[in-house]
Amino acid sequence: MSSYFPSGLKLDDTQSPIEILQEAQRDWEAQSGGLLTLILQTAKSKSDNDLILVHVKHIPSSRTVSLFSVVYRPGNPYPATIQPREDELPKFLRKSYYEPGFDAGFLLSAATKVQGKTVTNQWVSETPSEFRRNLTDAFNLGIVKSEVLNLVCKTPEVDTEESAIESKKMEMDSQQDQ
Repeated sequence: MSSYFPSGLKLDDTQSPIEILQEAQRDWEAQSGGLLTLILQTAKSKSDNDLILVHVKHIPSSRTVSLFSVVYRPGNPYPATIQPREDELPKFLRKSYYEPGFDAGFLLSAATKVQGKTVTNQWVSETPSEFRRNLTDAFNLGIVKSEVLNLVCKTPEVDTEESAIESKKMEMDSQQDQ
């Protein structure tokens, strides 16, 4: 007998993207030992869609960096699209990058008809389980890993900045004691 119910659709799995991200937030705090937390900021996109901006915060220094955003229609959590940040690294620092070729046919005849093609967006999720898989992939992007490590790493600039903040606090405390 045929089954006409959509495959992969689970009616007991109805978490919205924000609920799944809140779960990820708790996981980040636990896995980092309280060193990192995700900050989820809701907004509206330019086209009036719902938007969740996902940031990571380094608790000891209060430094924050944006990771990616999630976009979906107002009142309809699916489909949801994860929009990773653009990788602004120069080519020589990237593990891989796309180098476009050129179309010799275009040079020969501008009147040559170019066939259309189907473009697939790997970041679109139609169900909560698909969103979880894509979210895992987004958190494992090289740019996300680099940003998180850069946030946690001590650099001379951060040490100087933290020392200045600590000195200012001590100065303010001594003024209050007087």
